[in-house]
Amino acid sequence: MKTNNAVRLGFSLTFGALLCATAADKPTLGDFPTKKQPWTRAGHTNEFVSYETVVRQLMTQPPEMVRAHPAAVDFPGVPPETAKAVSRKVAVDTSIPRWHSTGLYAAPGKVVTVTVPVNAAQAKLRVRIGCHKDLLWPARVKSWSRVPEITRSFVISAPVTLAANAFGGPVYIEVPPDCALGNLEVTIQDAIPAPFFELGKTDLAAWKNEVRNSPAPWAELAGKKLIISLPSENVRQLDDPAVVVEYWDRVVQAEDELSGVTNRTSPVRFVLDRQISAGYMHSGYPIMAHLDQAGKVANMESLRKGNWGFSHELGHNHQRPEWTLEGTGEVTCNIFSMYCFERVCGLPRRGHGAMSDANREKALRGFFSDSSKTWTSDPFLALNFYDQLVEGFGWDAFKQVFAEYRDLPKEQRPKNDAEKRDQWLIRFSKAAGRNLGPFFEAWRIPTSESAREAVKDLPAWLPEPEFPKRYRGA
Repeated sequence: MKTNNAVRLGFSLTFGALLCATAADKPTLGDFPTKKQPWTRAGHTNEFVSYETVVRQLMTQPPEMVRAHPAAVDFPGVPPETAKAVSRKVAVDTSIPRWHSTGLYAAPGKVVTVTVPVNAAQAKLRVRIGCHKDLLWPARVKSWSRVPEITRSFVISAPVTLAANAFGGPVYIEVPPDCALGNLEVTIQDAIPAPFFELGKTDLAAWKNEVRNSPAPWAELAGKKLIISLPSENVRQLDDPAVVVEYWDRVVQAEDELSGVTNRTSPVRFVLDRQISAGYMHSGYPIMAHLDQAGKVANMESLRKGNWGFSHELGHNHQRPEWTLEGTGEVTCNIFSMYCFERVCGLPRRGHGAMSDANREKALRGFFSDSSKTWTSDPFLALNFYDQLVEGFGWDAFKQVFAEYRDLPKEQRPKNDAEKRDQWLIRFSKAAGRNLGPFFEAWRIPTSESAREAVKDLPAWLPEPEFPKRYRGA
């Protein structure tokens, strides 16, 4: 693919000189981090600090001074030289907060012009360029395989706003919470068309014949409840994106139903990136994942097998502190993965390898035969506690209990972990119609005498007659 000459030239003389000056002190690193030549923090502390100064200054330049950064060729990529900029009117429903996709892409170093009605000029709207918002500056990030900061956001404080990003990126209109402007018509000039499919709005024939071949390097697939940002190469051959986004909408809907969410105000966002700020995936807005997922997230053959990792991260977004006991931050999110495997994919809920029959048996025997172990010592060991509740009482009990927590007045919410354990015992026991005190005791989860008294009149319950005796071995 041919690249834009402006990208090859690099950014402005001032910042180019500054970068070259710091590069002289780091001959083993190169001018910027790439996939082929990542920068490793060990032994290069001074170089990392000086580069942070360079990039942070670059990211605060006025739009008219911005020039394309040469690293954009490496990531996130650049449109071909033949790509033609367009002017397009975009409808924005301001009753929906957060990012609004436009189907347009700002080329690296290229100024785009955003025009809004006069009454929207002081409404705290913003124009964002770039979806890869993870910052890689923290010391816990031991190496860089891309420039650590590559997105920008500009406040819209006048009817006409200029915006530019040295690295380029998808163009969004950001809407603040509780915006009361209604439907806006926003005009965006000098941006590149991107592959963008929006469920219920994009004509399938137009998608196949034109839209999916739009020249921007990043694409978006938008359902009603979730929007995916992924490399354009992963949608060029996608014939029916509606099936894909409808699947993802069902995943979000399922987790909303389980957790009791009834007031979702904006779609979930899922962005793929070469390098993210923590883990293999992480929750938040957007949910982030590595690029090795790009061939899976829009592939129905892969999706039908279930995506535990994504459901896990979306589960984090649904977690509430009131029912997440100490040590279960990486546990209760997996309740949502189990639910999606069963209810969306039609697969066994224990779809993760750690929850296979053999691994479950091994984990339970290891725990119940060793009184020194805690039930939260391993996330998938602890998940068995919740899985046994699903097995015994079904998903409706969870929905009832989660809904209770959702509607709980502030003064009734548990204030510490002891209160969390007590409330979970009482609320789930009443939802199940069984006394779960013996079950908690078997799992060595402490509860107060008053909590156990509150459910003592219900029939006692254990998941099986010999539980947990049979897991203790000879």
